[in-house]
Amino acid sequence: MTLTIILIAAMIGLAVFMFGMRGSASSSKRASVAAESRSETHAIAIPRIGDGPPFETEATASAYAECYKLAFSVPGFDYAISGQHAEILQKVNQNAAAAVHQREYFPRRPMLLPKLMQALNDDESTRRELVQLILEDPALAGSALQRANSAAYRYSPEPVDSLDRAVVVLGTDGLRSLLATALLQPVFRQPKGHFDHFATVTWEHAQRTAAAAEACARSIGNADPFIAQLIGLLGPLARIVLFRLTMETYREYPGLEPRAEVFIRGMQMQAPNVAGFIAATWELSDPSIRALQEQTDKVPPGYMSPLGQAVYFGELSGALTLLARRGTYSEEGAQTLLMEQGLTRRITQEIWQAAHKAAEE
Repeated sequence: MTLTIILIAAMIGLAVFMFGMRGSASSSKRASVAAESRSETHAIAIPRIGDGPPFETEATASAYAECYKLAFSVPGFDYAISGQHAEILQKVNQNAAAAVHQREYFPRRPMLLPKLMQALNDDESTRRELVQLILEDPALAGSALQRANSAAYRYSPEPVDSLDRAVVVLGTDGLRSLLATALLQPVFRQPKGHFDHFATVTWEHAQRTAAAAEACARSIGNADPFIAQLIGLLGPLARIVLFRLTMETYREYPGLEPRAEVFIRGMQMQAPNVAGFIAATWELSDPSIRALQEQTDKVPPGYMSPLGQAVYFGELSGALTLLARRGTYSEEGAQTLLMEQGLTRRITQEIWQAAHKAAEE
């Protein structure tokens, strides 16, 4: 009897021990799974091959190619570049970095830009101080009055006929939105000669890009909308610099007719780099330079910084609205492409409206 009791107790003890071991193993497994889950969540910030849309697709490349066709007034491209044209392209690639230090190619930072940026970001700046700053640039003053009298801002039948009132009507956000494009617009003017539509189309793309980048920064958060607008202009500005450099290089070959493909290929290869050089020369912030470097490195949009995403989607939206305005791309197809690249429908519609209106004011 005593032996039976001892055997039963031993069996119960063994069962309890085995159950405990299974529970421990199950807990360890759950802990391991939880740890893997935490690790996987943390790893989302690390790019993985095949995860999310790439920086460039056949559809995005095709959209930008259509913009180049418009800018250079050509029906198509032949990228078989040889002979003296190939020599010119090589020189452009070699001299692109140096071009940002030469006044004939590269515009110096507008003198008013840092002053106005500081005043607009300073809550203690008075309206009178802003008016005095704007009056230092007659073109900027004219743009402020024009913007204040546009349908988007004017709220009374009487025209806005003073700069003081224009500052009130526009408000800080309106002035910030106006600032960069108004100060940089003269840079986009080119003398008549070859490819006369290039500057006009590029300026329109710049306006639309800046507005879309600003709207994108507001929508996704964690990025300064004004900074997004400003650096959104640097891609088109870089193409203007490269256009001037390429045209000047062609002048070294008298009698050689400039080819659109040489200009375009140089811009495709060097524009992101030149935009970064401009940002560094203008002493813009580290996040601004990093956002532009993400374009140079062709980081997938899902892994860019918020500011980098604003620039990426700003430029793509600028291109697509420019094409849609001219009937060469459907609005539905354009918005679908933006969503395929990672935007939600809501953000797509917000930045589309901003880009669409930008060149219409």
